[in-house]
Amino acid sequence: MNPHPTTPQTAALESLMSLLGSVKKALRHELQDGAEPAVAPMLLRMLQLCQRHPGITQQGLAQQTSRDKGQVARLIKELLDLGLLSKEEHPEDRRSHRLLPTPAGVAKVRRFEQAEAGVAELLFGALGAADLRALTEQLGALKQRVEERLPSGEAG
Repeated sequence: MNPHPTTPQTAALESLMSLLGSVKKALRHELQDGAEPAVAPMLLRMLQLCQRHPGITQQGLAQQTSRDKGQVARLIKELLDLGLLSKEEHPEDRRSHRLLPTPAGVAKVRRFEQAEAGVAELLFGALGAADLRALTEQLGALKQRVEERLPSGEAG
């Protein structure tokens, strides 16, 4: 007898976790460029936010991503070290810096968005518009239910 019985809910969670792992692998595969090692998708997501919000601050990134300031600082440092992000003094607050993607960073974001589009097509290309809307609503509702159970400040 199985000491850890599987319920339909835990089976669904296992399937979801397995799917998310496969999606991460597919995204990494899409990002592989034989000439250079792939940049981690989390870094590319941060860089994408910097491109979508030119001049965003480190604090702004922490708020946008619901990540702690220390983790955001490490990610920004890595992007700066890779030459994908630049920072300039904030004109209104000398204690903070505005973050801007470099031309190389813009190219990486463009490649990341192409890779995301490829994986999205693989996952959802066979679904019609109504099914996609329903799936998106269900995923949003699931996220909200999880976030309602998290301590304040940990939702994201």
